Amino acid sequence: MTRSLFRFAALALCAGLIFTGCAPAAPASSGAPSGSAAAESTTPEPTTIPLPDPLPEPLQPTEEELAAITDVLETRFRADWDRPGRYLTARLDSVQVIPPKEWADLQIPLTDNTPWLDGRSCLDCITDPGGCLLMVRTTTEYTPEAILCGPQYSDGTADYVYLALKEEAGWTIADGWRYYMGGEPPEPSPDPAQVELGLTRNQWVMLQHQTRALALSGIFRDLDDPLTELTAEEWANYLYARSEGWFGLAEDGSTEAPAGTIFRADFTDRISGEDPTPAALENTEEPLPAPCAGCEEIKTLLDADPNAIAYSRTGDVVTATLTLPLESGTVAMEYTFGLVPDDTGPVSRTWLQSAHRL
Repeated sequence: MTRSLFRFAALALCAGLIFTGCAPAAPASSGAPSGSAAAESTTPEPTTIPLPDPLPEPLQPTEEELAAITDVLETRFRADWDRPGRYLTARLDSVQVIPPKEWADLQIPLTDNTPWLDGRSCLDCITDPGGCLLMVRTTTEYTPEAILCGPQYSDGTADYVYLALKEEAGWTIADGWRYYMGGEPPEPSPDPAQVELGLTRNQWVMLQHQTRALALSGIFRDLDDPLTELTAEEWANYLYARSEGWFGLAEDGSTEAPAGTIFRADFTDRISGEDPTPAALENTEEPLPAPCAGCEEIKTLLDADPNAIAYSRTGDVVTATLTLPLESGTVAMEYTFGLVPDDTGPVSRTWLQSAHRL
């Protein structure tokens, strides 16, 4: 599944869902991801919902009031955006008042009476106590790991409609809808190292995450087949280190992503099928992530020296060379990675083939 088709599949899933959980969702508009033939053929044509005439005149927030409303909305989004390992890009691009002449095209039931507005409609509330409709645009881009886990919503640009009311205590957000997905986020300028290696953005991101995790887990020995040769302790160390890119740690030490998904993505070139069980874990319970003894020292060294890991490519094999001046002695490792291209899976990536001590 290509990236644009993945976005459309996620759009189809989220079209009937609500962002705030308190209002009926609007159907998807024609702003489907570009480059998707499926999106062009199946996205419904925009419709217009009849509204009364005349329409209530919305209040216009002052510049200071709109800035305060924007801060509130930013905080709402950040509750999700700040989840470790989920987003490469996450930002609120704009907040604008929607003029009444555009309300009918929103495909949102503005005249319906709703319990969460005390049985009144949005238009009633815009009249009394007074308020407006806001269009909020965001841009998000998932990490390759998040895409592999099939996130609920598509990434890219998205628009949200909010009902904002001016009450005695000031402006509040009373209601909100996920309106439609726009297009792909702007492609950032590639890292020069990514260009030199000839990798996709997702392969480059995945490669750095995997190599850092190998270092943080203290895997400093020869491995010709990691799935069969790593010990249960090393798997626990790796899961802990890799949680930086797989949605972080839960209170019990587990990751949000299933361990089997991590094993398949990082140690095989398979894009589907049953998740592998490492040999060391076949007769034991799945290990909880645990840091290796030197994790903090290694992390300090990696953060201090961006050149501690160097990359090169020969054919379809990428080599990461790690040099760490540990207190116990300098460690030099070579990790080799294979490539999974975009056209064979939901996301391009790298996977560990072998490790050798230098």
